[in-house]
Order: sequence, then C-alpha cells, then structure tokens
Amino acid sequence: MPYAAFYHSHVTSWALTLLFFLISYLLLRSGNEKGQKITHMILRLFFILTIITGAGLVIKLNFMLIAIIKMLVAIWLIASMELILTKGKKRQPTGGLWIQFLISIIVVFIIGYGFI
Repeated sequence: MPYAAFYHSHVTSWALTLLFFLISYLLLRSGNEKGQKITHMILRLFFILTIITGAGLVIKLNFMLIAIIKMLVAIWLIASMELILTKGKKRQPTGGLWIQFLISIIVVFIIGYGFI
C-alpha cells in the first residue's frame, strides 16, 4: 500500500476528531464552558489535520471519483459537527444538523471502508 502513511494518519485523525467532538458536545451539555471551549479549539485543529491527510489520500489515489465524493461528504460531516457545537452554544435547535451528521458519517464509513 503506497499511501499507508497518509491512510494511517487519516484514520487516526478521524478517530481523534470524533472523540473530541463527542467530548466537546458532552461538555457543552453539562455547562462546562471553559472545558468545552478548549476541546472545541483542539477539535478545529483536528479538522485541519483530517482535511490535510484526506487531501493527501485523494492526491495519492490520483483523484479517483469515489475519493473525491468521500472528500466532499467528509467536508459536509465536518461542517455538521462544527454547526452542532456552535448552534448548541447559542441554544439554537440542532435536530436537523444531527440528521445530517448521521447521514454523512454513515456515507463516509461506507465509502472509507470499501463497502462500495
């Protein structure tokens, strides 16, 4: 696998991104503003790392159509995570964003783990 370094760093960054998203959301729900702000900033760093490693994979895979589709859905997933947290801070409804989150994460996993 010639793109193993990008692949493993991408999977790790996604795992940490999801972990920090859940931690940040739980801190938001519990009212811990300072902890939530810190984890949200760390999460944004992992958004950037995930996008960079994902772009490296797309390049290594010679811009295959399925890789580009996964990239676009993953950006949608990242946007839904960010919007859930920012709207949650403002006490705005996030039900539709959670639906988008679930749909996009399912599609990312299906494409990413080769079920298509």
